[in-house]
Amino acid sequence: MRSMDCRRSFVKSCRRIIIKVGTNVVTRAEDGKFALGRIGSLCEQVKELVESGIEVIIVTSGAVGMGYRLLRHHRTLNTSFADLAKPESQPDGKACAAVGQSGLITLYDTLFSLLDVASSQLLVTSRDFRNTEFRNQLVDTVNSLLAMQVVPIFNENDAISTREESYKENGQVFWDNDSLAALLASEVKADLLIFLMDVDGLYTMPPLQPGSKLIQTFMKEKHIEEVKYGEKSRHGSRGGMEEKVRIAQSVADAGVPVIITSGFLPDAMKKILRGEQIGTLFHKETSSLLQKVPESNGF
Repeated sequence: MRSMDCRRSFVKSCRRIIIKVGTNVVTRAEDGKFALGRIGSLCEQVKELVESGIEVIIVTSGAVGMGYRLLRHHRTLNTSFADLAKPESQPDGKACAAVGQSGLITLYDTLFSLLDVASSQLLVTSRDFRNTEFRNQLVDTVNSLLAMQVVPIFNENDAISTREESYKENGQVFWDNDSLAALLASEVKADLLIFLMDVDGLYTMPPLQPGSKLIQTFMKEKHIEEVKYGEKSRHGSRGGMEEKVRIAQSVADAGVPVIITSGFLPDAMKKILRGEQIGTLFHKETSSLLQKVPESNGF
């Protein structure tokens, strides 16, 4: 077990956290189907956190990817051999979102129900956040749900949202689930935002490249020019790691710490909230944190 990292001792006081679950965590690489083991493990950890008095909000991706797989499967079952030989047209992304969303939330609801945890679905678009009354009502609703130990599960309503209508305020732009998580961190006054991905954190270069090192605590002045980003992950998420870093730094600068880590790591959430040194930390007071103890690998 990793020992407690004094730079992360602040997590002991975190009472409201947002967990952003990436598509590559929700689905399996080999066939795009739901990764039941990982999602189930996440739900079990959330149950333990809720029972310990921590308020948990989930922002989940995966609806578009799941809808795409379901629509392709439907086409295969309902198309003649002659038509299957023709070039395949790609399903519309909004149609994929509409088809996949119900399955995604049903899975979360089923798993949480088996654990005796209540959950709720909240679909939002960038247009919603232009309305101050909506934002106030959203916060009231989230507060009410959390007070009843209900886990709010957010997702961008991709079926009807458009990038051209993105919402922007205080440097934050809402146009995908990553930026939605960042915006919610400010709106609901979260104490910590966690991005769960298919990598252990931010590396100095793509993780598989020789010499690549995990950055344990991100220092903008030191790392912003040093990090070399690779290609976006599978399923074509809009932002990729470079965009996540931009979002994480913006959220941290606004006063909400961010940790990027792997959703494949067993008990990742519990380890983070024990203060173990996993993933990459973004914190407004980076300099003072690093003065407490030097990082073992120089990063």
